[in-house]
Amino acid sequence: MPPRLNHRKSTRGCRRCKARKVKCSETRPKCQHCDRHNLPCEYAPLEPRMYTYRDDSSNRSTSTASTTTALLSSPTSTSTSLSIPSTSLYTNNLQPPHLTPLNTTSLRLLHLYITSTSHTMGTAQIPSVREMWELSVPEMAFEYQPLLSTLLAVAAAHRARLVPSEAEELRRVQGGFIAQAVGGHRAETAKLAVSSSSGAGGRAGGVTETLCMNAILISLYTLACRMDGGGVGEYEPPNLWLNMARGVRTVVSMVYFRLVEERARIAPLLVAKPVVHRKDVEVQDGGPKGSSGVEGALRFLVDMFPGSEEGGEEVMGIYAQCVGYLEGLLMAVRMGESEYDIRKRFSSFPSMVPGEFLGLVSERRPRALVILAYLFALVKGAEGVWWLRGIPEMEVRGIDSILPEEWRGVMEWPVGVVMGVVDVNESVL
Repeated sequence: MPPRLNHRKSTRGCRRCKARKVKCSETRPKCQHCDRHNLPCEYAPLEPRMYTYRDDSSNRSTSTASTTTALLSSPTSTSTSLSIPSTSLYTNNLQPPHLTPLNTTSLRLLHLYITSTSHTMGTAQIPSVREMWELSVPEMAFEYQPLLSTLLAVAAAHRARLVPSEAEELRRVQGGFIAQAVGGHRAETAKLAVSSSSGAGGRAGGVTETLCMNAILISLYTLACRMDGGGVGEYEPPNLWLNMARGVRTVVSMVYFRLVEERARIAPLLVAKPVVHRKDVEVQDGGPKGSSGVEGALRFLVDMFPGSEEGGEEVMGIYAQCVGYLEGLLMAVRMGESEYDIRKRFSSFPSMVPGEFLGLVSERRPRALVILAYLFALVKGAEGVWWLRGIPEMEVRGIDSILPEEWRGVMEWPVGVVMGVVDVNESVL
């Protein structure tokens, strides 16, 4: 009798290990064998498989194969129904789920999210946070329909980046999902507004971890979809993303300490450094503590063209706080913080600066737009994820295209950074 193998068979190994018929560790970008021998490691691209099911029932007049033979059999449909074979397995042994069964498109997108998309989310380099994105978030999604719709919309947007040939069809799919998600989210937040009449405690009591997670994912989705309309018509500032990202702090700050104390499922993300959503975190904490020669490095963004801003000292104070956050982010970049941390600081900018700044951006105030351009330039080196890739360059160049001529000189640094001709460590002026 042959000896029993004490390991699972490798089915997705690299091409070299398969050719040598040895077990591959399947680690990426290099497996252990190729890394040890200092050889190039190449994996075969993963291709979606299509399955059909044999109709074994003589009583059925239609086949279920039509629901499983393609990823997007009905791109324009947002229905979540699935035809289930009427066998004893389904009718006698399994109880129907409390949610409407997902169709094939939704199941494929859910699989993509769990196996791939979840690994690209914020601070996913920390094991506990990665486990939250990979396991806890799908679990919460089946408890809260708007979150499930948002998760599927995010996965569809990711799939559109991975497979450009399907992008047009997937945009229609994700459009249906995000419409459902936003509609449900607005209904829940409206309930909070009504309950606020009973006091702050009553309002906070309606904020759940699923509501907080839905706000976080919707914010990410609105940023990722900036690329879908890039280069079409005159540039429009990212007002939707700014407002949705600020909404994250609105809901999270109500229940931050409760979620942490109760060890809620999203607590690993909330406590992961850098901490950015606590009520007692000041805007100057945009970067790590310490001296790196950046204090006051961007102050010129506030001081230039004195007296040209409507609103006087109050508005200039808003700009000063925004520039303070940017200097903290600049410090983090120059001190070599991880890309995950830089992305978290970047994504938290709308939440951490005064809310009035968002109104100044929507009014297209030149100083506000320039500050926004510097924000996107500082995240250029951390755009190694699908939902941010290409956005810094698009935003900076778009802002540069609508600024008055007298402001173009101050845009040389951010434009140079996103174009790759200026190093972020070089002096700004």
